[in-house]
Amino acid sequence: MATYLRALGWLLCILGVAATIYCTAACIGDDTYYHAAKALEKYPGNVLYTTEFKMAEPRHMLLLAGAFSAAPVGVILGSICLGISSALRLLTQHRRSQP
Repeated sequence: MATYLRALGWLLCILGVAATIYCTAACIGDDTYYHAAKALEKYPGNVLYTTEFKMAEPRHMLLLAGAFSAAPVGVILGSICLGISSALRLLTQHRRSQP
């Protein structure tokens, strides 16, 4: 169980950082959102551009949320798994050393 938790902990840490990198790259390359924002800025009262912006905004906001939250959540959950793994290993070694 300790080995499983250790592997899971490292996997969560790596996947959290990878998800943050992916979300950041996708957020920077979100051309639909940037084009809609630019068109709405140019024609602020146009219903078509307002609708286009409102359709592109949720995806962009979710990418931002993923970019800011994936790494901390992955590292926190991964470190919890690594800590439990270390505690299980210490308990196992302590039980084996006792007669």
